[in-house]
This record gives sequence, structure tokens and C-alpha cells, in this order.
Amino acid sequence: MLAVAAVIWVALDAKASSPSVDLGRRWTVAAVADATLTPLFVYPDYENGLHLTGGFRFVHPLGPEAEFVWSGRAGATYADDWRALFESYAGVDWTSIGVEVRAGARHDDRLSREGIRAPFRDPTGRVFLELEALPFRKGWFSAGATVEYQRGMPGSLRLPSSVSGAAVMRVRWGCCT
Repeated sequence: MLAVAAVIWVALDAKASSPSVDLGRRWTVAAVADATLTPLFVYPDYENGLHLTGGFRFVHPLGPEAEFVWSGRAGATYADDWRALFESYAGVDWTSIGVEVRAGARHDDRLSREGIRAPFRDPTGRVFLELEALPFRKGWFSAGATVEYQRGMPGSLRLPSSVSGAAVMRVRWGCCT
């Protein structure tokens, strides 16, 4: 049985990146970091939280307006206390229109339980699919929306899933993320 929750919220997102380093064969890599105030899925509901990560972003152009992206990040989330976060995803970014599609895996401890709810242990590893569109852009500021689906990785426990949508306002520093 899947438990499904849906929510529409506003996320405030700040991203930073280093200048890209050319690796040859049109591949580049950059260091990236972000801080986001966003709804975090804490089964069976959402809580406002802080999401802080840093990592790398490999990019390879697919054409004049699209690029393949692979990113790995580590950091922490805060909903009622700090929890470690690790994620990796691959996707396609249509830079000219501000649309990015990502699919990946995430591991954090937000779904673990203590005390009386300790026997109810949701999987901390999840797969996710995300679509982000930021069509309103002016300089460092962009705005739009994101939709994300996530579910627990298959295992012996029940698999909670969620679908969320959020209006997004983003400020970017650096070269490109």
C-alpha cells in the first residue's frame, strides 16, 4: 500500500556555483551549493524546512539549447532537527527556456522515527523524479514552479510516496547551476 500526500507550497532557493572547469570532450564540472526553504516530506505530512547541500555538477551539451547534467550532493535538512542528506541525479536542462527534468536517488534520515514511533521505520533511501520550469528570469533572479514525485526504495517495508508542487523563487550566484 502506498501512502500519498500532495501539497502546493512556495520554495525560496539560493544557488551558487564555481566557474566550470573544462574536462575535455565538451564535459565541464563545477562545484555547487544551495540553500532552500521548502516543504520537506516527513511521512505522513509535510513540514517547512531548510535544505543545505554542496557538491559537484557535470555538464555535457546535447545541442545548442539542451545539456545533460549529472550532479552529486551532500548536506543536511532541518525539519524538527538536523538530518544528513546525500543525493545524486541525472537530467536534461533546456537552458534557453528554463526547464530541467531530473531523476535520481536520495538518502536522508528524515523518515526515521524515535520513541513510541520507533517501530514505524520508513525507508530512508528514496528515488525521485522532478520537473522544474523557471520561465521568468531577470539577471540573477528567476521564478516558476517545480513538481516532484518521490517514493521509498523497494525493500521489505511499506513504500511511502509523495507528490509535491511548489512555486519557486531563485537567486543564483556564480557562473551556472
